[in-house]
Amino acid sequence: MLKRITTTAMLLAFALAATAGAAMAQEQADFRKYPHIVDYGFVAKYAKMPQPKGVMIIDSRPYKPTYVEGYIPTAVSIPDSQFDKMTDKLPKDKNALLVFYCGGLKCPLSHKSAFKAEAMGYTNVKVYAAGFPDFKKKAAYTSVGLETVSDMLAKGEPYMLVDSRPYKKYLEGAIPSAIAIPEREFAAKRGMLPVDKENVTLVYYCGGYACALSHKSAVMARSLGYKKVLVAEAGYPGWKEMYGTGSAVAVKAGAAEGAVDTEWFLKALKENPSSILLIDVRDPAEFANGHFPSAINMPVDVIEKKAAEIPTDKPIVFACATGARAGEAYYLYMDLVKDAKNVFYLEATNSFGEDNSYTVHPNK
Repeated sequence: MLKRITTTAMLLAFALAATAGAAMAQEQADFRKYPHIVDYGFVAKYAKMPQPKGVMIIDSRPYKPTYVEGYIPTAVSIPDSQFDKMTDKLPKDKNALLVFYCGGLKCPLSHKSAFKAEAMGYTNVKVYAAGFPDFKKKAAYTSVGLETVSDMLAKGEPYMLVDSRPYKKYLEGAIPSAIAIPEREFAAKRGMLPVDKENVTLVYYCGGYACALSHKSAVMARSLGYKKVLVAEAGYPGWKEMYGTGSAVAVKAGAAEGAVDTEWFLKALKENPSSILLIDVRDPAEFANGHFPSAINMPVDVIEKKAAEIPTDKPIVFACATGARAGEAYYLYMDLVKDAKNVFYLEATNSFGEDNSYTVHPNK
């Protein structure tokens, strides 16, 4: 009898648990949906630069790690969990169009935020229920946070970081590893882009959230057939604010005059690439076929013309394929900039893969 009662009790407990689980799942499936739903075509009209006035696209997902890993262009991060604390980011005009989105059809966050905005008196509120997964599948490009760019740089992933600003701005300061392809010169310099259009991620940036140059470049890159195209909207101003422009470090010199110690260089390249300004002086076509991940491209003839504009807030190291052109660039720069300090070149033979992998053999 006792065994029968125990078995019955266990079956009853399992039944109750199953019922509770089903009820919870049904409750999640039947979350309160906002009535004004829009689709990709509606959102795409506003997710562009220059951004249309009187519109705000709002990402209701958590800022980290979700938003920074990818978001709809121009979207502002206001996580639903933080909505009440971040209402100051909403437009003052209660008639402004607000479009909320999150992680797809099963995500309730955008709906919850939309109801909250409506309760605040906003009269033109929409929800893009299909959310970021749908936009990413259909759009030419999406945007990422600088945190993601920093991670890509540190991990040496197959990517190319492209500065879309005018060349003069690039020389005044750039995100480590970036190459310069000004938006106005996109067609002329498209040969600098990687050959692999399927696997290499292109990340464009320019002068910050109000700058449209990176967005225009991203659209043009997709028109050339590149499949993975991103825009880092915060741009160089955001990078400086978040990571600074670098600080001087003690560089270990090599045996030859002006040469950097190869072992020190490789350690810095691996552990702290942003601590030096690494300038690859080869031709753009050579650079495009592979380079040190944190290097910028500036051929010798450009250095001759722009030496005075090269940033000096961190040590400068010139590099090439064999050390010859790097040494030429070093002596040329030292002749042109008389008071130059912390300037070196890599006296080594270097080879590069299309994924920016590299091997370095010191010259003897």
